[in-house]
Amino acid sequence: MKILVVSFDGLQPSQINEDLMPNLYGYLNEGVTFTNHHAVYPSVTRINSTSMFTGRYPGSHGIAANSVVMRDFDPDLVFSVMQPMLENIRKKLGDVLYVENLGDILNNFGEKFVAVGAGTTGNSFLQNPNAHKNGGAVVNPEFTLPYSLEKTLKSTVGDWPSESIPNEKRLKHCVDIMTKYVIPKINPTVGLIWFSEPDKSHHADGVGNEFGTQAIKYADKCFGDLISKIRKIENSKDANVIIISDHGYSTIKGVIDIKEELIKVGLLENEQDNKILIAPNGGSVLFYVENSENKLATKLARTLMQFEWCGPMFYSSNTGKIEGLLPAELIGIEGPRCPDVTMSFQWNSEKNVAGYKGMIYSAGGDKNLGTHGSISKHEMNNVFGAFGPDFKKGLVCSTPTGNVDLTPTIIHLLGLKTDIPFDGRPIREALLEGVNHENIKVNIEEFKSEYSNEIYSYKQKLVTSSVGNTHYIDYAERN
Repeated sequence: MKILVVSFDGLQPSQINEDLMPNLYGYLNEGVTFTNHHAVYPSVTRINSTSMFTGRYPGSHGIAANSVVMRDFDPDLVFSVMQPMLENIRKKLGDVLYVENLGDILNNFGEKFVAVGAGTTGNSFLQNPNAHKNGGAVVNPEFTLPYSLEKTLKSTVGDWPSESIPNEKRLKHCVDIMTKYVIPKINPTVGLIWFSEPDKSHHADGVGNEFGTQAIKYADKCFGDLISKIRKIENSKDANVIIISDHGYSTIKGVIDIKEELIKVGLLENEQDNKILIAPNGGSVLFYVENSENKLATKLARTLMQFEWCGPMFYSSNTGKIEGLLPAELIGIEGPRCPDVTMSFQWNSEKNVAGYKGMIYSAGGDKNLGTHGSISKHEMNNVFGAFGPDFKKGLVCSTPTGNVDLTPTIIHLLGLKTDIPFDGRPIREALLEGVNHENIKVNIEEFKSEYSNEIYSYKQKLVTSSVGNTHYIDYAERN
């Protein structure tokens, strides 16, 4: 194995310190740490996982969030993006994604990608949807691709342990699968371990509370064990290690039932009224209006603007311009499966009881628990770092990077030549033979929109950073 990617679901940069994560903190101090790393929006897991392993923006790869409508599959169905449904989509449409992912690309060069994860089935599936035919593998507690591998893994490492909060036993099982079977027996060119913590514990107990802190410390222990073990295996002793998280986190200040609110104001008649389909995603909500009608989408936007919990909003090209909103192409979600109106809940930088910044309204969960999905700077900023023989030593870098850069960086690191048009970029400034990060030109832009009438006014601002043709979302806010 030449490259190992380790993802900590929901880990924030501030949590990598000597107290909480001494192993990760120590290894990254010897390598490269990027302090200005970005999720794609919405800042939920399955869309970010897909962008990581395709190198493409969400509008390009076709996964719009965790909860979506795919009109090319079923124009009237809101569903959660999980493995059984994704299998149905593949059966009907032929492919789930519009583009090749890392597993497909490596297969073109005779190489393999194996992903082992304790997260949701949707997350694991989207890391390598074609693992059943591209020579790689996906291993999850609920399913395995290819299916024949499941029996072999059981005989080698046993059954998956039961899920818990914190999810300690399953994190350890991930390490066992990778070090006892995947590396010694399959020897993939690229391996992935996806630790489901601290995300699960943040959702269950809040950011910075007992379970979350315990989960972070245990994930770090598993990470330390993992690195110690791979350095003793001949196939992986010189592997480069890339560290990443899918999104940051906020704390819920209030829970909003969007459909109920739209019924109250008369925009929807009742629970069965589906002229506006609503896909809740924690800190954001995706709206799909009947026939993408501009008049109805505009009426929806005008209604949402009047609520204090409504934050930044964006319109699709199918719907057409809506005064006061910004175009979806600015945030990378424009494409065939783009929602008609996308709304992030309003957020602020106040601290929760544990001292972590970021408070937000949410479409689910409970007050004071953790959530994500919004376009808040606290959720769009996440973790990226690396160490190993091909990476610089002791570098802390503020150059903008993003989840969309992971696959282009891996392809570059492996020296593979492909004409695939990635949206992300190889992070050359991290590599020993790469460019000096101080010479990289960064372009920061602000985009504003507003609408007002005699009753209310709505103003918003989007801030992005760009390196070359790769654009990153810093945040958007309602003023």
